[in-house]
Amino acid sequence: MRSVFSGLLTVIAMVCVIVAIPTMWVNERVVSADGFAASAEDAARNSEVQQFFANKVGSSVADSTSVPLAGDIVEPLARNYARSDAFVADFRDIARQQHAWLFTEPGPDTDLHVMDVNITPMANRVIASANLPQQVRLDRPVYIGIDQHRLSAGSLESTGNIVRSVAWIATVGAVITALLALLIANRRSIVLIWLGVGIVLAGIASYAVALLIRTVAGDKTAGSDEAARRTVEVVADGVSADLVQWAAVSGAVGAVVVVAGLLVRMVSRRPDPAY
Repeated sequence: MRSVFSGLLTVIAMVCVIVAIPTMWVNERVVSADGFAASAEDAARNSEVQQFFANKVGSSVADSTSVPLAGDIVEPLARNYARSDAFVADFRDIARQQHAWLFTEPGPDTDLHVMDVNITPMANRVIASANLPQQVRLDRPVYIGIDQHRLSAGSLESTGNIVRSVAWIATVGAVITALLALLIANRRSIVLIWLGVGIVLAGIASYAVALLIRTVAGDKTAGSDEAARRTVEVVADGVSADLVQWAAVSGAVGAVVVVAGLLVRMVSRRPDPAY
């Protein structure tokens, strides 16, 4: 009976590990606003994204300030800003706005397929770089609309909640069942080997999720504004690349655990009660 219970706990632990590793990663890098913003930094270094925001910020500055700033003066300032570290920092706020738009239930007046982005801080940075004789700042918020096409406001709210819950339940379940399986097992080395196999399978599952993220991102952004499409694609590529690395690490850790279990089994090999 003890061996049967240990075997059952081992199977549950393996399933939990396979689910926990990729879902916890997605929770921390996509569902989390901080993780999403960090993942978006690479998009801020994409030339198409930079050009899009340089054009939008430049036209906003030219149209919104009380001091006349000709387009031919603003345009190079906006381009230089879009290529600077300041733009990368400000783009994290853009990513947070996009995250809120995707993961928060929309209000009654929210356009479900056009995301309004507040670019006021970006515009004020461009104005500051103009070295005007008097201090000028925008006195009202400046928004630009980005067509998301197949994405809609709040469309990922329920998915994010599910991923968050599953990630934590699976993680806690994996830890508890693995420890219990090791504590009551007659052959702990065998349990260790199977747990290692579970971690390897979790790495494979993580790799599959990485491929799925790229596929879904490409499908959901088809037909969107070029900048919106490229932003999501670059973020998805970065997230996927990180998850592939995490999958490789998981696979390596799982292999080490399997080898450790085999070594323990070889060293302590003796007539044992049935597993």
